[in-house]
Amino acid sequence: MAYQALYRKWRPRTFDSVVGQEAITDTLKNAIKRGTISHAFLFAGPRGTGKTSCAKIFAKALNCTNLQDGEPCNECENCLEADQGSMPDIMEIDAASNNGVDEIRDIRDKVKYAPTQGKYKVYIIDEVHMLSLGAFNALLKTLEEPPEHVVFILATTELQKVPATIISRTQRYNFKRISKAALEKRMKYILDQEKIAYEDQAISVIAQVADGGMRDALSILDQLLSYEKGSVNYEDALQITGFAAREKIEQILLALLNEDTGAALTVTREVLANGASSKNILDELIDLATNALMVNKAGDTEDDDHFLTPEFAQKVKEIPSERYFNLITLANTALNDLRYTNQQQIPLEVFLVRASQKPAVTETTKEAAPVAPAPSTSNAGNADLQAELAALKKQVVDLTQQLSQIANGKTATNVNQVFHMDTPAAVKKPSKTPAEVAAAKTARKPRRRVKENPSQNRKQVYHVLENATRQDLETIKNVWPDLQSVLAVSERALLDVLEPVAASPDQVVMKCKYALWFEKASSDSDLLTKLTDYIEKFAKHSYSIVLVPDSDWLAVRSEFVKSHKEELLAKKKQKIEAIQEEKAETEEAKDDSEVINKAKDLFGDTVNIKD
Repeated sequence: MAYQALYRKWRPRTFDSVVGQEAITDTLKNAIKRGTISHAFLFAGPRGTGKTSCAKIFAKALNCTNLQDGEPCNECENCLEADQGSMPDIMEIDAASNNGVDEIRDIRDKVKYAPTQGKYKVYIIDEVHMLSLGAFNALLKTLEEPPEHVVFILATTELQKVPATIISRTQRYNFKRISKAALEKRMKYILDQEKIAYEDQAISVIAQVADGGMRDALSILDQLLSYEKGSVNYEDALQITGFAAREKIEQILLALLNEDTGAALTVTREVLANGASSKNILDELIDLATNALMVNKAGDTEDDDHFLTPEFAQKVKEIPSERYFNLITLANTALNDLRYTNQQQIPLEVFLVRASQKPAVTETTKEAAPVAPAPSTSNAGNADLQAELAALKKQVVDLTQQLSQIANGKTATNVNQVFHMDTPAAVKKPSKTPAEVAAAKTARKPRRRVKENPSQNRKQVYHVLENATRQDLETIKNVWPDLQSVLAVSERALLDVLEPVAASPDQVVMKCKYALWFEKASSDSDLLTKLTDYIEKFAKHSYSIVLVPDSDWLAVRSEFVKSHKEELLAKKKQKIEAIQEEKAETEEAKDDSEVINKAKDLFGDTVNIKD
């Protein structure tokens, strides 16, 4: 006998053998026992959750001649023919390939005929959302008022594509994803019946990849048995599914929580080299971080079983819950970014770098905490704090007005006056602590840097574009692979988000794909110095680096071309004229050479050539 796939061989034959849909199967059984059979049913839910299986069992039970408490007996002639697919009164139609009006009209013409063998004529229309609009309209009247001996069962994975007029004419049953525990239990039962050895970790990996679909789980299990017929091994499961070993994921998560970017990147690249995919790594990190958060927040010791080592379980309990919230949010963002790029490793590595740093909100909150007025039982103390706060607000308003005056045309010599003017009187308060002064300075510094950087950065880019040459840009691009071999693992990710786009004899413009990296690289002078030194080493020439965000590069270049249009056209015209002049001189020299050669041919070597 030909080999039969596991999901077909072990397809449920009774309602009780359907996994994870107890509410639906109990309802259908009770309807059969009580004789309250509706004329149309709609089964909706994710793939592989039992929709078609329940439809076949229900159709078989409706025509069974020996019902057993609402279950088909699977022994009578009708049940045996239904299992073999030869029951004439049960018609299964694939709407994906029979989605036209003519097919539905054919059904409409045949429903009036009585069943030939059973009690009901049952039409199972799979993937009903694939029907055309005309086909749905042709089905409407028949679906609403069919003959008493006809039952329609519609199945779909995309309920939103089914017209509301169809849904309102049916009893709708929403199938849910099957839990991971139920998937594991069913696979272990099947393997025990097949007398095949297995490892629990391998079954867990398959259940996680199946994502709530029993058919997917059994298909992967079938694939593993083809890979190694004798048993189901953990290492084989990782190879087939593209998942990473659980101990490696624990190492990556622990490195992220310990803010060790280098270790996280190293282990991740090792896992990728062994065949794991970026999506699976992120999925596993989210799953593991969620389990760790449950242990951390709820103190549930049952979740400790999700971890391979007791040491890891103990370490994750010491991490604040906010770190887990931040890590899970960043991982979900990276998963979303994977859908829009072909370079799957980039969003993963950016996630690793961001997740290994403390959240910006947490740091800002900690810095600002000393500035916030502390609760006090003294009314006089509160009054002093309110007066101080009002003075600081007034100082900010004054500084803002004076800065706007400078921007409107005042000389740069007044800058010092602005920043020192009345500052001691405004800030000097007896109740102000040194921590508050430090926090205020820290809060003001970034504002000045962020405010001054854009215009200064744009001028530097303009300067490079004015003197840019193709040769210098090619020089930088040629040394780019060499930089990969000398930079550290944590610094190498920088080259993946930087791209040289223009270069002059002394500077190079590099656009940065992500705003976060642009801010980090701009403020990290040590990293830029190291990169500049390596470029000079390999290119044998010194170039300073000018960074520009990817989102601003096109706008800056367009503005430069627009503002320097005449100058660029003049340079281009001058270059063309120089090429034409050089070409003319070459042709003239060529003509002179031809005349001399002809003279030598006529008169021999006695010819004396003079200009």
